[in-house]
Amino acid sequence: SYNDDNRFFDLGYDVYFKNFFLNNKMLAGFLSLLWDTKVNPEDITYDNTESVIPEGKKIIYDVVANITLHGNEEINVNLEMQNLYHKYLNDRMAYYAMRKYSEKLEKAGQFGNGWVESIWFLGFDESKLYNTKKEKWLSEYRLINEDGNILTDKFRINQIFLKNKDMCPIMELQEFFKLCTSLDRDNLPEFSTEYAKEAKKMLIKMNNDKTLRAESFSHEMFLMDQKAQFKSAREEGLEEGIAKGIEEGLVKGKAEGKAEGKAEGIQEGKIDEKLSIAKTLYSLGQTKEFIAKATGLSLDELNNILK
Repeated sequence: SYNDDNRFFDLGYDVYFKNFFLNNKMLAGFLSLLWDTKVNPEDITYDNTESVIPEGKKIIYDVVANITLHGNEEINVNLEMQNLYHKYLNDRMAYYAMRKYSEKLEKAGQFGNGWVESIWFLGFDESKLYNTKKEKWLSEYRLINEDGNILTDKFRINQIFLKNKDMCPIMELQEFFKLCTSLDRDNLPEFSTEYAKEAKKMLIKMNNDKTLRAESFSHEMFLMDQKAQFKSAREEGLEEGIAKGIEEGLVKGKAEGKAEGKAEGIQEGKIDEKLSIAKTLYSLGQTKEFIAKATGLSLDELNNILK
């Protein structure tokens, strides 16, 4: 069970962002406005959000879809919501997009048939990413040289800065972006454009879905638990580091043995913790796909655990 505080979930929440854009009509409308070209809902097919990288690690994308334009051009699009800034975010964006570009080329079997666009919704000030005073609502990146020549026009990364949404010249998108920031259930914004009105109806419907609300609360609880564990582990590590510094040189061999044993114990503890969280989320009625994304466990691992 969970304590529903009756909040209104905006699209900045992970579960709502993903489920909103998993509606092909909503995704088609958004891309049509962003690209200034007609995208038909029936020309959208959704793709696997997991990408396995070396050493068995995985990238978990928010939304991945293949878009067929004009009956023949296929674009692989991934959408990501990022509310918090971190130091290597630009590197992460590039890696996510390049990974998809590489996969697309492998599937196509020849160069020229891989087209990838990565779209990031950013909930923080763009000055955290760039040393500039020039505010913008959108930054587009391509592979170019120092003369501005484009190496390929089939690889793009778009950064949408939600805090600068009022600078967007496309009124439909300017209104829509208001649904991506904090909202008051009793004072929702009024819109004049059709897409924003439809998006608002969709978001209200999603907020009335008890299953979706429970999933969002579960995800939030999981993130809070992970954050608390990280903070606790960091504090414990600091204390242990001080103690180890005092002992170092006296019982070096013993300390190294204990460190190795502890590292193994911590790793086993992390795995046990993931299994425990997985079982808890499953008992709350969450799907195995959601649990896999939340814990990092594979579906095969979950199928063996959750029987």
